[in-house]
Amino acid sequence: MSQHLNPLQKEFLIHQYERSTVKMNAFCEANNISSTAFKKWKKQYNEGGLEGLARADREIKEVLPEGIERTEEAYKREIIKLRIENERLKKNYKVQESKDGGQEYIRLKLKNSE
Repeated sequence: MSQHLNPLQKEFLIHQYERSTVKMNAFCEANNISSTAFKKWKKQYNEGGLEGLARADREIKEVLPEGIERTEEAYKREIIKLRIENERLKKNYKVQESKDGGQEYIRLKLKNSE
């Protein structure tokens, strides 16, 4: 039972438990973790989200990469950007840097004219 899980693995286990109908002790035993540690993870996750699960004694204090804002508005903007990129890729467009340093959209495959 002395395994060290990263914050993403802990979050995954918390979500698995919340979706299941199994009692906590049985869930913890099946996943080879102590119930006290799991209760602590749930409390940390409810209070601080993914960053709350980061171990205090680790060198890596930050879960998110540098330069990423942690506000809800920033997450919403990122989701919108990814949806736009997804739609462009569905339509066979790719973003490419132009000669003047701007962005241009090019087709990955030309349409069949037949």
